Parts: sequence; C-alpha cells; structure tokens
Amino acid sequence: MDTPTKTLTFETRLDLIHEQDAALCQYAELWNQVKFRWFANLQKPKSQQLNRTQFMHEMGMPFSYRVFQGVQQSIKGLIQSYQTNRNNRLVTLDVKIKQLEKTLNKLNKRCDHVAEKGCPQQAKQLRNRLRQKEVKLRRWQQKQSALVAEKQENKTPICFGGRKLLKERQALETGSAIEGWKQRWYEARHREFLLVGSHDESWGCQNAQLSPSEQEDAYQLKLLVPHQLRATFGTTINIDCLKFKHGKAAIAQAVWQNQVKKLDKSIKGQPLSFRFKRDKKGWRLLVSVEVAGPTEQAEWIGDDQGVIGVDVNPDHLAVVELDRNGNPLQHRTFDLPLHYKNDAQRAAIIGDAVRDLMDFAAQQGKAVVIEKLDFQQKKRQYQKQDHPQYARMLNAFAYGKIKDLIETQSIKRGIRLYHINPAYTSLLGRIKYRDRHGFSDHHAAALVIGRRHYGFKEKPPKQLIGINAKGTVKTEHPPVRMALGDYQYYNKLQRWYQPLEKSLDFLSGWRHFRRVNRVSYSVEARLDGRPGMSPDLIQESTTLLSAHPAL
Repeated sequence: MDTPTKTLTFETRLDLIHEQDAALCQYAELWNQVKFRWFANLQKPKSQQLNRTQFMHEMGMPFSYRVFQGVQQSIKGLIQSYQTNRNNRLVTLDVKIKQLEKTLNKLNKRCDHVAEKGCPQQAKQLRNRLRQKEVKLRRWQQKQSALVAEKQENKTPICFGGRKLLKERQALETGSAIEGWKQRWYEARHREFLLVGSHDESWGCQNAQLSPSEQEDAYQLKLLVPHQLRATFGTTINIDCLKFKHGKAAIAQAVWQNQVKKLDKSIKGQPLSFRFKRDKKGWRLLVSVEVAGPTEQAEWIGDDQGVIGVDVNPDHLAVVELDRNGNPLQHRTFDLPLHYKNDAQRAAIIGDAVRDLMDFAAQQGKAVVIEKLDFQQKKRQYQKQDHPQYARMLNAFAYGKIKDLIETQSIKRGIRLYHINPAYTSLLGRIKYRDRHGFSDHHAAALVIGRRHYGFKEKPPKQLIGINAKGTVKTEHPPVRMALGDYQYYNKLQRWYQPLEKSLDFLSGWRHFRRVNRVSYSVEARLDGRPGMSPDLIQESTTLLSAHPAL
C-alpha cells in the first residue's frame, strides 16, 4: 500500500540582535521587490512576458535561481488561492441569487393576492419589501457578472499589502497621519520572504541550512545573504538556539536524514523550505517538511477490523463506527459551532473536533473514511435549504479546512484515511438506514460512506411505509431497477423520492421488517415535538402503523 505524504509546517520565534534584524528586513525588501515585478510581468499578455533569464538580467541579478524559485512558488500560490476563492464566491452568489429569485416570485404572488383582497396598506409594505429585494438581486447579479468577466479574461487583481489598508489612505488628510500610514503600508508589503529547498541540496536547502546545535533539541540556522547585501551584512547570518514546540520528531527526522546524506550519497535527502515572517513581536520562522509516515506511533492503523465513516456537515461531524462486515456499532456527533466566530476561533474549534475524531478512531483501532469532495460540491449539496440562519451557518462552513486537518492528523497519528465517491450517499442513507437504526440523515450517510469503502452494494428497500401528519399509513414502491447502472438508477430513485418525502415522513423497511416496537419508536421519535402534533395523534398513528398488514 502506498504511504501517504503530507507537507507539514512548524513555527518558532527568532531571537535576533539588531544587525540580524536589519539584515532580514533588507532581505525581505529585496525579495518582495522582485516578487512585485515578477507578478506584474505575469499579468502581461503571453507574447510580452519575459522568461526567467531575461527577467533576472533586467533586475540586475539580485540573487540566485534558487531564491527566485521561492518567488515563483509564492506568486503561484497567491494566484491559485485567489482563483479558488473566486470560484467559491461564484458558487455562493449562485446559491444566493437562486434563493432570492424564489423569494421574489413568492412576494410577487403575495402582492397580487393582497391587491385583489383590497388591502392597500399591506400591499404598499409588500411592494417596498419587493423593491428592496430587487435592488439586492441586481447588486448580486452585478457582482456575479464582474467575477465571471474577470475569470474569462484570466485576471488576478491581487493587492499586496491588503485592500483594507489601501482604502484607509483615502480618509487621511494630515501629513503626520499619511506618514504613519506609509510606514504601515511598507511593513505590510515587505514582511516576509520564502526560501525553498530540494532533496539534492546540502542540509535540504541551499540558502538556509538547518543543522543540529550543541544544546539538546535545538538547531542552528545558517542563512546565505544575497550578493547585493553582502557588502553590508557579510556572506551568512548565523542564528543559534532554535527550538520548536511542535513537530520535533518530524524536524529531527528530516535533519538526521540530511546529515546522513552527506556521508552516504545513495540516501535521498529531505527538502526543507523556510518562510520568514515579521509581525509586531518580531520575526517568526516557519519550516515546511514533507512527512511520509506517522510521527506519533510506529505502525499504521488500517481497515482490517472495520472503519469510521465520517459525513462532514456545516455544523457538525456525523461519525459512525462499522465492523468489517459493514454493520454499524455506534455513532457519535462532534459539533462545529462556527457561526459568529472569527478565523482563529474557527480554526481552534475545527482542530478540537478533528482531534476528538482521531482520538475516537485511535481508541477503536480503525481507519477513517470520508467523501472525496471539494468545497463547491459540498456547498451545492446544501443549497436547497432556504432559511437565513442556515445561510449564515453555511457561510461559515470551512469544508476545505476540515478536510485538510483530517488528512494531516491521520498522517501524524498513523491512521489510514480513505476517500470514496460521495454520489447519493445521503439519499441511500435516508431511504435505507435512517429509521431502521434510528439515525439522523447525516449519520445514515456516514454509514453508507463506510460501507462503500468495502464495496458493499446498496439496494433500496422493496417498499417504503410512510405516515403523514394526519396519521394515514401509506405504502410506496421504488421504481424497478431494470438494466440501469447503479448511479443512473440512484438518479431515477432520487427524482421519485424527493416529491414523496415532501408529502410524507417516510419510514423505510423491508417486507420482512416486522419488529413493531422499533417501528413504533421511530414513529414516535419522528412525530414528537412537531407543531400541532398531539400525543393522542402520535399514539393513534403508532397503533395504525403497528396494525399495517405489510408489517
């Protein structure tokens, strides 16, 4: 089995003297000047762009090709991030526009109905509300058109330093305020630089070499100074006594591997990349290392004894434990209250939930199975919900962050992670397993996710037994499969089931499903607490369903 790899980044704070701090500031200024010019070069038409050699000669060869490779990777990452965020904004706008158009249609019908009844005051209020919605719709459509045009023209309008800080300049009038803003603007644009490494270079990186120090669990960093700054700061900058709070095992393994490579050329080195970032407290060093195995235990936890199926949702992780035969053993819920939280709080909440999930998987000794989805697919899955509170919750949904943390923790903890095709997992779970096991829709989907990893075929029940709000029991039969493929049939099944679910609260079951006590419990759980549903009606419905001949 292939060993999964993941690039992990670990951080430490640098304790520098004044000369070292000044050298890093000058290094960052030179590096970012090249970065801005290279980005401007990439925005030109293909015929007018300079290649790397031409560009470096035009800039006067400020540093080596290896340093320039860090510039290229940084720009590439910024462009990919902007394009991904733009696609996510387009998905969000598409969902908002469709929901608002439905609301406008309802308001138009209501206005006509109120006008016919002869209520001028109420009709006036509805028309005002309708105009406000129409203005909002036009504004969202204009944003959508602008983003689509920008995407078609392949533009990436990135503002180095941030648009928020740039807009502050418009409100400043006095000279002292403008000078203070210029200083903050300069610091925001020249606060970091990146040095990438390679496995065939000394100590994993040519321009920043991390080696063991005399102190225990400490390292020393030898930073190579660019040619243009050597007359002032010398050839190298030596920073000693670097200690990492996290990732000690991964960094120690990479440094040891690069140290052994110097003695045995047949051993492949470990590439190390270094990002220097400056904030209010000073300089931070972020070291990126590629991890190809568990760092917290010796062996991997596989799927021999079963798996943990996980369905990722905007407000929680639905988790179901399965045995090797695909039978559910227990289910858990890990909440994600991300609404009304800032980025740091959301990261902490997601980290806690993922840690609890991995603790549960390690405790049970089973691998984890999740859906193979991206943000756009996952968000479209929930776009049918039309409620302001749900929209706010969906806006805080950080599916990419959750998925990335699960992948990272699985490698750290040595827990195998598997991805499956997510097609129709929610539909099959809702029809087949929801009421049979007393699960929610999401836990039922997690059960299907875990079963699909083992290749189990999900056949829908031969009949569905439902009960409506009046207590009337009805039986429906799914469409015949005939010669359709699995996913063609599931698509047909979904078109049949969706209108049915709106009219009835269905309980799924086979013909031989005769356990009346479980069915009664499911009916009571489904109907209890609903507005207008009295206990007498619940009891009456339970009695009717228990006496149904199909059971």
